Amino acid sequence: MWYVIQTMSGKEHEVCLWINTFVDKSLFTRCFVPLYEDVWRKEGIGHISIKRLFTGYLFIETEEPEKIHEALRDISQMTVLLSADDKNEKIFIPLHREEEIFFDSILSDGIMKVSYVHLNKNGKINMVIGPLQSYTDRIVRVDVPHRRAIVDIPIMGESKRLKFGLWLDKDPKLAWIEEEKKNRQAIEDDTKEVVPDNPWDWKAWKKLNEERKKAVVNEDDFGHKVGGHVINTTGIYGDTPLEIVEVHPDKNSIMVLAPLFGNMIRVEMMIDEVEVLDD
Repeated sequence: MWYVIQTMSGKEHEVCLWINTFVDKSLFTRCFVPLYEDVWRKEGIGHISIKRLFTGYLFIETEEPEKIHEALRDISQMTVLLSADDKNEKIFIPLHREEEIFFDSILSDGIMKVSYVHLNKNGKINMVIGPLQSYTDRIVRVDVPHRRAIVDIPIMGESKRLKFGLWLDKDPKLAWIEEEKKNRQAIEDDTKEVVPDNPWDWKAWKKLNEERKKAVVNEDDFGHKVGGHVINTTGIYGDTPLEIVEVHPDKNSIMVLAPLFGNMIRVEMMIDEVEVLDD
């Protein structure tokens, strides 16, 4: 489970280094300071600087919070493992599973990367790539010129607003963004409707319709049906059964209802990421 360690502002990396250096490695899986790529502009062009996602906090993944608490006594003047008192007993409070899922989805090696946004002719965002893409419904403010989006997220028992850095086409190319743009373009090209050049060429239409029939996959043959249940094999949702609400044989994917922050949201998953449950 993930636990939160609170320390003095500016001491986050020092505490994290101390834990990773001196605390028994068998007591925890990892300890890190969550960071994000902030964007600042110079002459209208975006530049990236790394900043702390939460001032005064770091995360530790452990199944031994009591022993970690004891280990932190050596630097107790600087740190505290978030907890609550229950009948004179200290209870250590882990992040909720939904919160773990959220951080897993936005962090890569402990860093939240920028999110690429594409603007249409009217200056409105019509495509998002990166951490922000799954949380556009939680945006409370967008400032494209200053390269930031503010998202309201319930974390650690309270509502917090996180800043997501934005990246535009005018900014320097980032390899991972360019690769994702190519992948999306390839998918769009594959699904683009093809019609004969001559609309009166009935032979061409007949051939096209035969090819379409071959491409259609029967839902029964697809192996997944609306109303069925699956488990995500990547482990991000644990062993929670997920209900199928849509099937997309053409995309080799399904849409399921998944828990996030106490709500059920629609999430698309590839079929090689799920395992069918016998209902």
